[in-house]
Amino acid sequence: MSWSVVTFDCYGTLVDWETGIAEAFRSEAERDDLELEPEAIIQAYHQVEPDVQATQYRPYRDILGEVALRLAARLGWELPASRTGFLAESLPDWPVFDDTRPALEPHQDTLRNRHPVQHRR
Repeated sequence: MSWSVVTFDCYGTLVDWETGIAEAFRSEAERDDLELEPEAIIQAYHQVEPDVQATQYRPYRDILGEVALRLAARLGWELPASRTGFLAESLPDWPVFDDTRPALEPHQDTLRNRHPVQHRR
């Protein structure tokens, strides 16, 4: 089999973004002695994120910062604007699903030799 392009919808397919987001919010809220429930975080995320995405184009880091601020307010947490970067900073720590690595490892040499898309940070 010959491939010329391989793409992935990483979040929700390879990466467990719900767990990543919930853990990022819980960890940051603990700094303020606040306990947030994962279900409430994800429910609020689904309500807030589409509205933020629908606004003008801006870097994803900025989108996540605005989502963090609005989501915190929705949950009754007075998150200072200076701390909204925690969600974007947590991205590298979001867990992958258990079957992600075993499914991709047999193809690592082939995928590595292609021309990867470079993502800006």
